[in-house]
Amino acid sequence: MYKRPLSHIFFVCLILTLLVTTHVSWASQSSFKPTVPVLPLEDLKPGMKGYALTVIQGQKVVSFPVEIISIVPQLESRPRHLIMIRVSGDVIDKTGGIAAGMSGSPVYIGQKLIGAIGYGFNFSEHNIGYVTPIEDMASVWNWPEVKKSLPKFTLPLEKEDEKESHKEETQPEEDKGENEEIGTNDTTSPESPSDQMTPKALPLQISGVSQRTVNKLENVLGEKAVLAGGISSDEHIVDYKAAFSPGDGVGVLLAWGDVTVGAIGTVTSVDKDGRFLAFGHPFLERGAVAFPAAKVNIHNVIPNLASPFKIGSFSQIVGTITQDRAEAIGGQVGYFTPSIDASLRFKDVDRNVRALKRFHVVPDPFMSSEMTSILYTGLIDRLWGRIGEGTARVSLQIEGYGLPKGWTRSNMFFSESNIGGDSLREIQEIIKAITLNPYKDIYPLGIHLSVEMTQKPNLIFIEGLKVEGETFRPGDKIPVEITLRPYRGEQSKKKFELIVPQDAAGPVEIAVRGGGIMPLEEDAIIQGWKTIENFDQMLKEISALETNNEVILELNYAKVPDETSQPGPTKEDLELLSQIKERRLNEGSMRIFRTDYVVEGLLRKIVQIVPETNNRQERE
Repeated sequence: MYKRPLSHIFFVCLILTLLVTTHVSWASQSSFKPTVPVLPLEDLKPGMKGYALTVIQGQKVVSFPVEIISIVPQLESRPRHLIMIRVSGDVIDKTGGIAAGMSGSPVYIGQKLIGAIGYGFNFSEHNIGYVTPIEDMASVWNWPEVKKSLPKFTLPLEKEDEKESHKEETQPEEDKGENEEIGTNDTTSPESPSDQMTPKALPLQISGVSQRTVNKLENVLGEKAVLAGGISSDEHIVDYKAAFSPGDGVGVLLAWGDVTVGAIGTVTSVDKDGRFLAFGHPFLERGAVAFPAAKVNIHNVIPNLASPFKIGSFSQIVGTITQDRAEAIGGQVGYFTPSIDASLRFKDVDRNVRALKRFHVVPDPFMSSEMTSILYTGLIDRLWGRIGEGTARVSLQIEGYGLPKGWTRSNMFFSESNIGGDSLREIQEIIKAITLNPYKDIYPLGIHLSVEMTQKPNLIFIEGLKVEGETFRPGDKIPVEITLRPYRGEQSKKKFELIVPQDAAGPVEIAVRGGGIMPLEEDAIIQGWKTIENFDQMLKEISALETNNEVILELNYAKVPDETSQPGPTKEDLELLSQIKERRLNEGSMRIFRTDYVVEGLLRKIVQIVPETNNRQERE
């Protein structure tokens, strides 16, 4: 049972995300120059024969014959042309045709590069597909890269002699020719080439989480996903000296570690500076990105009626994908960006079992804020071994640049059917508010979650509210007794005192409730009198949100009219939530105590407050 409505604080912070700024540098671009000669699109003719390179097992690059069928213009789409091909040979006989994961496989005619296999057809002839021309693929480098530049954070760079040691593209020795410079200035709007074609990158491969997490990520990322993949090595997850060659498998990662989210394709071409092109179609088409690029190990190619597909695992991270465009993805070997560091400390209270899971997420706040909370849910599903009712105690810690002391929040939740998902809804909104905040960049960022779960309903119910007396004066202490009952347990009573404010008068309400049930309203923000002005204030307002394990006792009253007051909002009207709570706790009109239960219930009682002036008149 998720009680708390979304706080208005989150709405304010999310509305302001249009003002998000980050420390970035716009890298200057130069035309991509493959290390092999290129055969221009206009020189291609039906019937020309050549070969393609790919990996079907391990990391060994193999070749298979290719024949051009036709050149298919795409009108205003990107890419502007596609090359229809027919593939054949022993490799294709073994795979059952063009397989998902072959996206990016370079195609050569007369030992010259023409482009990469990008598309095939499902439930059709798997030996026929489309090649994306290298001219179109190389145009991704006409777009600017956005590289994060973070204070006090350095990245390892390759030495010049290490760059020169990169392997050249695989090709026959004869007729290498001179390298041709590739680059266009196409600015047409992106469109899908055809609904009948299928990009031949693998679906998103996800490991370490539950199946329902896979389904949620499909909706969030807009891509088909399967439970597969994973990181194949626990040591040296980053290789600072690696290089790509055409035909190599390449993985694009969104999350890695104890959970993995990524896709597998093939490297098409590299240049002398370590840049590379792959896929021959977009990954998520998010433009300038910072997605880790990894080596992959292919286990096998599985023939399939819809489409053959590769099964692979991700290996060492070797660089970063910086371009994700309609024509291809492009990246840089040896360039690495910071990531979001995430961890989950989990305790199954019923079995007294503990676990620690760690993973990293790409530094894209608009994507990672939601993806991180979904991955947490998937980890919890796997660790708890069930989906259903229960109680959870959740603690969130966020640290990073701009948060030298870190920030924490704890809460409790009960759900009748989905505690793993319901307990993380608030976490998801908080992560969004912080990562998308409009005030300051906080990367590198760490998000650490601690969760204790039990199948038991750790609930406590408010069953009684007793007030001693019916009439009081400003400044009086009002004795209040609250009756509580734990789920199927014995009643207990607690006594408190509320202090009547000096400006209270007439009928006032004494209320006791669980945290999050009819919470204090943030009128200053709702009515537009005030807004949150900086990051520290935003954190303070999130910290002031009520928690579900609190018992809140409050005196709600109308103020005595002040004849000298001016039109417009009062001082209290301009208070934010944290200020309202601080004032009311200090004046004694509110009392809060925390329990080890999720608190349910709301009770009210009305008493009369007689102003001091009326008392003096009665005595006179």
